Parts: sequence; C-alpha cells; structure tokens
Amino acid sequence: SDFLGRKGVESPRLQVELLLAHVLRMPRMKLYLNFERPLTEPELATLRGLIKRRGEREPLQHIVGSTSFCGLEITVNRDVLIPRPETEPLAEEAWKFLLAAPTGNVTKEFPSPRPSPLNGRGEGENVQSPVVLDFGTGSGCIAIALAVKCPVARIVALDASAPALVVAGENA
Repeated sequence: SDFLGRKGVESPRLQVELLLAHVLRMPRMKLYLNFERPLTEPELATLRGLIKRRGEREPLQHIVGSTSFCGLEITVNRDVLIPRPETEPLAEEAWKFLLAAPTGNVTKEFPSPRPSPLNGRGEGENVQSPVVLDFGTGSGCIAIALAVKCPVARIVALDASAPALVVAGENA
C-alpha cells in the first residue's frame, strides 16, 4: 500500500486488498479470516506484478477483468469503458419505467404508415412487451441489467466496435 500511495493511487490499502483477493480467488472480507495464511512465491510474484500495473495507473477493473454493475459482475477490458457508478441509477430508472405497467408488460398501439413485416397490415400493431435499444452498449452492462430486472422486455444492444460486442456477448 505504501508503493501505491507514493504513486498517488487513491485508497491504496483497499486497492491492495482487492488485488490480493483477486490473486487468491476469494472475497475481500475472507482475507481477514485468513490473515495468517502466508502467500506462496507464485502468489506473491503475481500480486507484485498486479500492484506494479496499478501503480502505473492501469484501472483496477481492467487488472482484475471485471466490475460490479447493479449487483451483476460485468467483464471489462481495454475494449470497453468501465461502467460508472453514477450510471446505475439511470439503469434503475429505466427498469422501473419498463415495469411500470401493472402486468410488467407495455401495451400500446403504434400507427404504421405502411404494411409491417410483422403484421402485414398498414394498421397499428399491438406490442405486448417493451423493446429497448441500447446504442453504444460497450460491455452491455445497461442492456444486461435491464434484461435481468425486466425479463419481459426485448433488449437489442448495438455497438460500432466488434471487440466491444464480443465482451457484451460474453457478459450476456
């Protein structure tokens, strides 16, 4: 933690604990229950490498390969942006909106000026479930949170980046 502190990394002790928990593949709180357990040489070497990367300002989420979003573990890497905590209330408002109908479904008549490939008529079509389009999905965190919280919704996630879509697909 002293090394990370000298490098200007915020909350250096927390960062080291999170990296150590990652190396040992255990929840951070379990570290305190196993505080007398010595590290093996390979574990120590791995931890040192991760601390060095963090000291070079590589985001913790990229180092450990994931982050939490709306209670879900989301894979992240250099191909996607790290979900921001302030985006979680936006996602929550979206799924509340989607679930606002008493049955959890949204039914609305949408006028169609020409025949729809779905109904073959020029009349309005009855939509039984909400449809969400997530442009620039990145890791897919918003689309996935909406799909989990509102399973009746049809979610379509788009991104211009093929590598981002791979990450979103893995997360889905």
